[in-house]
Amino acid sequence: MAVGYGDGRVSIGTTMVGRVAVTKVTAVPALAPRVRLDLSWTLGHVVRSRDGNRREEYLLLDFGGEVRLGADGLFVGALGRDGLRHPLRSFGYVDTQPASLALDLGRGRLERLEEHRAGAALELRMQLWTRIAIGGEATNSQVEEIAFRVPRDDWLAVLGVLTGDRFDLLEIRYELVYAARYKASLKEIHLARRAVDRGDFNRAVLLTRKAVSLMEESVKAATGEDLRSALMDRIDKRHADLYGGIVTRAKDMGNITAHRAEARDYTRVEALFAIRLATITIEVLAGLLAV
Repeated sequence: MAVGYGDGRVSIGTTMVGRVAVTKVTAVPALAPRVRLDLSWTLGHVVRSRDGNRREEYLLLDFGGEVRLGADGLFVGALGRDGLRHPLRSFGYVDTQPASLALDLGRGRLERLEEHRAGAALELRMQLWTRIAIGGEATNSQVEEIAFRVPRDDWLAVLGVLTGDRFDLLEIRYELVYAARYKASLKEIHLARRAVDRGDFNRAVLLTRKAVSLMEESVKAATGEDLRSALMDRIDKRHADLYGGIVTRAKDMGNITAHRAEARDYTRVEALFAIRLATITIEVLAGLLAV
């Protein structure tokens, strides 16, 4: 029976001597996306005689590996030791020992991983290599491939930490008097990103429409004018019409889903496009209105 997210046998030669399980996946504070895979090792002594009376302990000196996508086996990344690198010792009784590995993803690789996950649970395969010694001598050790599944809610918690700065760090150039009003729009964009992570792409597009609409309402409340009129007080009519048209297009994707029963479901790439379009629209218009 699998333990945690998934587990596999540890063998020396043809003899199974223990198991290793993936018990938890967490985000690691780093400059680029990095996750930690917590492992639980159960290692028993090696039987060295036919009658089973002589058992020898061994040391797991080091280990590493790689992770691939569960569905098609595409390489995701290499695994390296994380935290203390002390060896693990076998026992003559059942016991578990924790150790962990780190996986560096990077922004581009994380996006590709999310494309394959498509809002579902994250299914991966892990191949580990081990360096085990008995009495100071190397052994022929191996770990079977571990297929493991990170539940969607668990992965969303990790993703929230990894991508939490995606919009918090977005620089919106407007005067401080506008900040409180546009925070409502930025909140909707943040919620739209979370909807994409959950695989709810239609909801994400609707939230971007709401973000742009809230911006228009904020402009109306602050200036007493609609968006085009407020822009014409600062720029020429031709460009005011141009930017007003972009706002209309930014809302149209959500309007189709909201008002047409026969509308098809949006894909992930379309939902991300809607988020980026709404984000840059708010950023540009906020800057123009602050002039």
